Amino acid sequence: AVVGDDLYREDPTVQALEQRVAALLGKEAALFVPSGTMANQLGLRLHVQPGDDVLVSDGAHIKWYESGAAAALSGVQLVTVGQGGFLSVAELREAHHAERSDHAYAPMRLLCLENTHNRGGGKVWPAGQLQAVCAAAVDLGLRLHLDGARLWNAAVALGTSPSAVAAPFDTVAVCLSKGLGAPAGSLLCGRGPDIERARRFRRMYGGSMRQAGILAAAGLYALEHHYELLAKDHEHARLIAQGLGGLAHVAVTAPETNIVLFALEPP
Repeated sequence: AVVGDDLYREDPTVQALEQRVAALLGKEAALFVPSGTMANQLGLRLHVQPGDDVLVSDGAHIKWYESGAAAALSGVQLVTVGQGGFLSVAELREAHHAERSDHAYAPMRLLCLENTHNRGGGKVWPAGQLQAVCAAAVDLGLRLHLDGARLWNAAVALGTSPSAVAAPFDTVAVCLSKGLGAPAGSLLCGRGPDIERARRFRRMYGGSMRQAGILAAAGLYALEHHYELLAKDHEHARLIAQGLGGLAHVAVTAPETNIVLFALEPP
């Protein structure tokens, strides 16, 4: 990899990766960070003020698996909506409250969704439902962030482009170290001014790196050579589920993508 100091925007391989992923997702800009958790937390920080409420889907990675970072770093409360990782327009409208003049309610500024949904077993948002919920959120004055750690899997499962999955969202976090198999790295994508602000927050959170092109080169390789293999991963998951389903005392949830959930039942 050709490398430089990415803190000073001197690493050409990181720049190439950021440009490539921004184009794939149909966004103006992208920012390379060490992990998906950091990408999500930067996305949160861009859209909120301390004391705000953030609506998240049931079982959201941002709430379950990021060590309370939303409260510690952005000072926000996470409010769960829906079931099994999904929500309806009606559930969103019921959970939302407009700002009141008596200031008894925390402002709601952001809706975070996850596609595919990790805790839900790699489930994919149906395209029509996703569009309807996002349109309702915009109507309510909310900004939109997507935890798209497995966005690539969602696009393959839906037979559509990554940019189509990402289109409704102001910011999107995508991961290179899940199905694509790179050793590390995620990106936060969005509007140019938002990503410029996120650069400062990345530095604040300790995510700026020096010769990060070594990692970025692995990400570029993964996008070039591993993306087309995701459909095979999905097929392998179905084969595993079929095999487990033939065993006594094993209950299997049919996989939609690359995650197989099963439970052992008492004999």
